[in-house]
Amino acid sequence: MIRAVFRNTVRFLTLVCVTWLALLADTVRAEVQFSGAKDVPEAKLREAVGEQLQDIQSKGATPARADDAAFFLTGFYHKLGYSRATVEYELRGSTVVFRISEGPRALLRSVSFVGNKSVDSAILAKFFSGVPLADIAAANLPYHESDVTAGAERVRGYYISEGWLDAVVGTNGTQLSGDGTGAHVVVGIVEGTRYFFGDVSFSGDTRYPVPELIAALGAKPEGPFNPALINVMQGSLRSWLRGRGHFSAEVTGTADVTLAPSGKVPVRFAVHAGPKFRVDGITQNGLDRVKPEFLVQRFKKLTSAEYSPALVDEKYRELLRTGLFRTMRIVPKKTGAEQLTLDIEVEEAKQKEFGFEIGFGSYDGLVAILRAGDRNFLRTGRPLTVQLQSSQRGFEGEILHVDPWFMESDWALRTRLFSQFRDEEGYSHKGAGLRVEASRKLTSRWEVSGFAEAGYTTVSSVEIDPALLGPLDYTLAAVGVTQKFDYRDDPLNPRRGYVFSNSLELDALDGQLAFGRVSARYSYYRTIGKSLLAAGVRFGWNIPVGEAADVPIDLRYFNGGGGTVRSFAERDLGPKDATGHPLGGSFYTVANVEWDFPFTDAFGGALFVDGGNLTSDATPGLQDMRLGIGAGLRYNLPIGPMRLDFGYNPSRREGEDMGAAHFSFGFAF
Repeated sequence: MIRAVFRNTVRFLTLVCVTWLALLADTVRAEVQFSGAKDVPEAKLREAVGEQLQDIQSKGATPARADDAAFFLTGFYHKLGYSRATVEYELRGSTVVFRISEGPRALLRSVSFVGNKSVDSAILAKFFSGVPLADIAAANLPYHESDVTAGAERVRGYYISEGWLDAVVGTNGTQLSGDGTGAHVVVGIVEGTRYFFGDVSFSGDTRYPVPELIAALGAKPEGPFNPALINVMQGSLRSWLRGRGHFSAEVTGTADVTLAPSGKVPVRFAVHAGPKFRVDGITQNGLDRVKPEFLVQRFKKLTSAEYSPALVDEKYRELLRTGLFRTMRIVPKKTGAEQLTLDIEVEEAKQKEFGFEIGFGSYDGLVAILRAGDRNFLRTGRPLTVQLQSSQRGFEGEILHVDPWFMESDWALRTRLFSQFRDEEGYSHKGAGLRVEASRKLTSRWEVSGFAEAGYTTVSSVEIDPALLGPLDYTLAAVGVTQKFDYRDDPLNPRRGYVFSNSLELDALDGQLAFGRVSARYSYYRTIGKSLLAAGVRFGWNIPVGEAADVPIDLRYFNGGGGTVRSFAERDLGPKDATGHPLGGSFYTVANVEWDFPFTDAFGGALFVDGGNLTSDATPGLQDMRLGIGAGLRYNLPIGPMRLDFGYNPSRREGEDMGAAHFSFGFAF
């Protein structure tokens, strides 16, 4: 009995010791050492085989793991040009020692091309190494066989793209210098026959005239023959057909070089246009906060109509712009011989927002804006926004409701209720009103709108003679129409294109028709290299009607400032009272030319010339034109540039400043 207990105790203690030793061995981290490396720092070596070293250190040193790391380390040396480098390993307990023999480093010293009768060697060198032929020796490119092979394949790819389909490119003539430090690569080329596009024909269910089908190929089937273009062409033609409602259209392009003994390759496209599909409805998933009928109404015009990917994409972009959805996926699914359904899956975005902004302007000073909004007011998918703005000039508040699909039509309706209390230079005014504006896009670039506005205003004099202010307490009723042609690439940050807009407005004061207002604007933008050239002209005209009273000062035009003639401070160009306060006018013009150029991706500079005038009477003309020339700094933001401008007044008059500085956001015109 005692012997049995003794034997069991010994066995238990032995098991504990073996387990403890195994655990102790597992906690001993393997070490890695390098010897023989002279040119390459150890940190680079560890980085090159980091994954393999991590396995050795975490799982233990074994011959298999050490051999794997040595193999990758050898390849790393070869890529650096050490073509004779060898790496061996030795296991010393938990330590792996890599013994490295680097050998000489071979650099690419020259590349020569033989057999290239039609293509200049300078062109081929750029495809082979990416370095001009004359600069290869100075570039110190490491020599490695795989890089040379890849360069030869790029040269062959260029030949094929230019019609030499049978071109053969090899590097059998490459030689290493006697000391192994320099490689002289010889690229041998057999160009063969050059092929060109021949006749292009279409077969099958084409339905469209051949000229339209050829234009739909995207790339012109002419010039050197490139087989890769066949896939591009057939994909382009298939997309073109599906864009015209042929949802199941298929196109197969073939080109047989064996049928081109003279080098002209005939190209054949087998076309199956198939029937035109119609959209018979939509299915929707993911709507929770927005009413289900919202998407049904948005796609109503697309249902029971021919399927058009372009119109579906346009509707997709329109809905994403609302901010109601974080993601949206529209998948057409075939439901019949000629019918399909649009399967719409959405993920709703956060629909209520609260924001606070702080800014600064040369005229308004410090500006603070508090904004609260609901993009999905009453679950209708229409936004309602409340905004309060306070500045050193006063306070403004508004409630804005926007209905992009008024009465489920193509008209958009904006309803704005506003109030303001402001101190302008020389006078103050306060008031409130309501403005309703309906707009519609007749085309993607042409928009028309009409508006009606009603409100009251009280003007009080601070320093200007009240006789010069016009009506001081009045009600306003106004109606007007506008149109805009917008061909800019980006309304917020344009780089090319133009925009033209004009408006006509009739205003009544205290129930009596008082004057009309006419205005127009044209701005043009063009990119020249990395620079931007912009030019614009504007004018506005208050036209008295009958025996109307003078125009109230807060409805007059003003000129000068960061968005008009920048050699004058805000409102400082034009008629003034005896103490120098601006009085505004009834007719104004502004012309601007600006050249913006970059310093870095974010910062840039600008040079500009501005001109304009402002007359106190209603007689239009270019009399008393004033000029401004200047320079500025730009900091580019996604919503437009932050601008700091200084305009110089070259024809300064008595009492006028030499110029003016302006700080603002967005484009000046």
